[in-house]
Order: sequence, then C-alpha cells, then structure tokens
Amino acid sequence: MISKKHRILIISAEAWRDEDNGGNVLSNLFSPLLDEFEFAQIYCSPALPGNNVCKKYFHLSEADMLHSVWKWEKFGSVIDYATDSVPINDSSINELNQYKRHKWEILYTIRDFLWWISRWKTEALKQFILDFDPDIIFAPMYGAVYMHRIDRYVAQLTGKQLISYVSDDHLTFRQHSWSPIFWLNRLRLHHQVIKTAQYYSLLYTMTKEQKDEYEPVLKVPMKILKKAKDFQQPTFQTQVHSPIRLIYGGNLSGNRSRTLSKIKEALSKINQNTIIAQLVIYTQTPITPKIRKMLDDNRNSFLYGKISSKELAHQYQESDILLHVESFERRPRLQTRLSFSTKIIDLIAACRCVVAICWSESSPYKYLSQNNIGFCIENEEEIESKLSYLFSHPQILNEYAHRAWDFGCKYHHSALVTAELRNDLKNKLYEV
Repeated sequence: MISKKHRILIISAEAWRDEDNGGNVLSNLFSPLLDEFEFAQIYCSPALPGNNVCKKYFHLSEADMLHSVWKWEKFGSVIDYATDSVPINDSSINELNQYKRHKWEILYTIRDFLWWISRWKTEALKQFILDFDPDIIFAPMYGAVYMHRIDRYVAQLTGKQLISYVSDDHLTFRQHSWSPIFWLNRLRLHHQVIKTAQYYSLLYTMTKEQKDEYEPVLKVPMKILKKAKDFQQPTFQTQVHSPIRLIYGGNLSGNRSRTLSKIKEALSKINQNTIIAQLVIYTQTPITPKIRKMLDDNRNSFLYGKISSKELAHQYQESDILLHVESFERRPRLQTRLSFSTKIIDLIAACRCVVAICWSESSPYKYLSQNNIGFCIENEEEIESKLSYLFSHPQILNEYAHRAWDFGCKYHHSALVTAELRNDLKNKLYEV
C-alpha cells in the first residue's frame, strides 16, 4: 500500500521558475523531498511557473490586483499547469515593472495600500487552500507588507505550522536613507514582520549574523539553512587560461555596476602593455547604453545579457576566477549586510577560485574569509593591487578552489542539507 504524502503549501512573491533565483532555491530545497511530500504554491508574480516539483498553483498577480482596484472586482485564479506553460503576456505587467524600476519609496507605499484595499481574499483562494489541506506552510519572508498579510491569512485559516526562510534584512533599522517615506515604510515592515512572526514555528536564515540579530527580537526558533549542491564530480583546472578569465554572473542592482567598473579600470591598468586578464559579465539586468559604456570596453571587460543557469555553470568551468561583487556605497552595503547570495554556493562548487569584492562586514565576506575559502578584497582602493598579486601567483587560484570544494563537501553537500530539512519538517508535522 502506498502511503499518502504530506503536503506543503508554499507562499511566494515570485513564480517558481528554476532559472530564477527564488525558484531555483525552492527547487534546490524541495526536489529531493518528493518521495515524502507534495507541494502547492500561492504566488504573486506575473509569470507562470516552470519546475518539476510543484503542479498546483493559485495566482495573485499585481497586474490583476490593479485591475481589481480599478473595477472593484475579485481576482486570483487556479493555474492549470498542464495547459498553461508559457509566461503571461500582459501589457499592464510591463507598466507595473516600469514604475517599480524607479525604486521610489512612495511607489512601495502605494503598492501596499492598493493590495490592502484590493479583493484578493476570495472564496476561490479559500477553497484552493482547504482543498489542498496543507500539513505545513512554507512562507519565505519578503519586504512587502501585503505578503505578510497573505501569510497570516493562510496560517489563521488552516491553523497549521508556518515555517519561514529569510535571506535579506527586513527587520533591523541599520539602514541609510534621507527619505522620511523610506523610514515610514521600514517601520511598517518591521511591525508586520513581528506580527507575522507570532505564527512562525521555525525561521530559517542563511547567515549566523542574521540569526543572532533576529532571534532576540522575534523570539522564535531559528536555524541556519544554506543552499546545497551535489559535490560529486570535481573538475579542477590543470592550467590557467591566458589571458586569465574573470567572470561575474548576476544582477547589477544595488550599484554593483560601480564595483564592476572599478574592476574594469583596474584591469585596464594591469593590461596596459599586454592583456593579462579579462572580465566577462552576464546579467539579467536590462543593459542601457550608460551601463554598456561603463562596463564594456571590448578589451578588458565584456558585458552580455542573461543566460540560463546551465550555461552559466558551463561558463564558470571556462573561467579561472569567479566573482562575488557588492557595492561599497553606504545604502546598498547596509541593505545587503545580512544577505547571503545563493550563488555563492554555486561558486564554491564550481572548482574555481572565488574572489569576493565587498564590504568586510557583509555576511558573504565573513563567511568566505573566516573559512579561508575565498580571496577577499574589502575596499575599492585595493582592487588593482590584490588582483595583480593574484595574477602573479596563479598557484593560489588552485589552492582556493580545492579548499572551497572540500569545505562545500563538508557543509553544503545536498545529502546533508536535505537530511536536516527533512528531519525539521517531520518534527513540525507532529508538533501540537
């Protein structure tokens, strides 16, 4: 007799797509658990899902929310995954994304107000939740007030265990802004996080620093959970490329473009007489003429658009140095202080030297430097000298690659992380 699987309902802002960061994290965590668990998702993105884990979805898009407010209609619908297999094409989504790109604080305030008055709490949503009848709710923590309202609604409706996962700082006031609206939004979010935390039976964080700061405030059980990889077939280099190839794969938000431009400038000086090293950038961020001029000189640095995660992994194998880059400007460095990019585990597993160029108080810098698994540069003034040193001692690249691989096998192997997650979920199933 086949035993019935336990059910986990996931509440996300983004669609569950393997090629996107949020969806990739969900697949990484939950795909090994399909033998015991089945999944459904409520999400608020314009796109449709694309993964091999979950087949049941309820869709609450921001575009539909705007129509709901304008026409005072209820919105939200079940997605038939078998027939709906391509992203939704809606001009209003493009308009919504256009104003969100400006990152004006007042727009976030307006967005949360519109969600508050919109008619998302429908009988259809209630029926979807009750029909699936989850044993556990998994709701990552977001910086949007409306997501917290949805989390609490589902928790109250079902009375089931709510587990959350936080990767960015949505709680502390160690931020920088001259905008009073920013601080009003921050205060509202802080209040919402504390309010939602009353329903958390477990909160995962990606860094020790965040756990240490959140635990005394939220007073909920917390554990550290990072992304996992297989770590089965290492492919170390036998010879460094000539010229040495540095690669960055990721977005340019948070003023990372400035740090990358400093790398380009450093390389132009190092390559003055002969080309010793080159930087290749792949990004999903829209490439404007200004960004291209800043980052692509067709000699020291080359800028390309988005590629698939599979192709990016291939490009890592064709490179010598894998970059983790953050801004050194005050506001973005405080915003990312407690964050831990899931891409760092991909870099550790790629059998190449990881170079982190970021603030020394950021969690990734501390993680890589304290465990001696990454070559770290803590300010813009040192980029040229430290890269020159690294290029002059290529044996160091191989040393860092091996240390990172060994560390990843010990602490980030998928079998270990999956076993811990599975055990936590089972424990929550039987808690009253």
